[in-house]
Amino acid sequence: MTDSVSLSIGGDVERPACLALAELRALMDAELVADFHCREGWSRLGERWRGVRLRTLLVLAGAADAAGYVTVGSGEYTAVLTRGQAEDGRVLLALEHEGAASPRRAGFPRLVGPAEWDCFLSVKSVDRIEVTREPQQATAAAIALARLER
Repeated sequence: MTDSVSLSIGGDVERPACLALAELRALMDAELVADFHCREGWSRLGERWRGVRLRTLLVLAGAADAAGYVTVGSGEYTAVLTRGQAEDGRVLLALEHEGAASPRRAGFPRLVGPAEWDCFLSVKSVDRIEVTREPQQATAAAIALARLER
């Protein structure tokens, strides 16, 4: 990963933050092993990811108790999670895959979660997290499914 990676956390939080790569690495607190199933018809079993739990980042920023939604974005691509989904201990902002760090062009930091998630929720090159009381518009499903229709 390059040192230019940064992640902003904002919205309904007490302590908005902009975290550099070194800061994200210092927060790494979890590993996830999960199957990944793509709607294109392929699967990868037992993928191993290491990173920081999304709930750790929400605590760091002081997410408001009344905020029920977390939007994770990369450019125009956004996935909206309920607060319950975001605080699931299996939901990570991954910085490593199969023991290796990857540059942003390969999709890191990357939102990953349990095997039952739709594949389009695995947001690559995450650049922002926004905590809100109402759900924002999610574009992930529309963008990902449009690719499949081509």
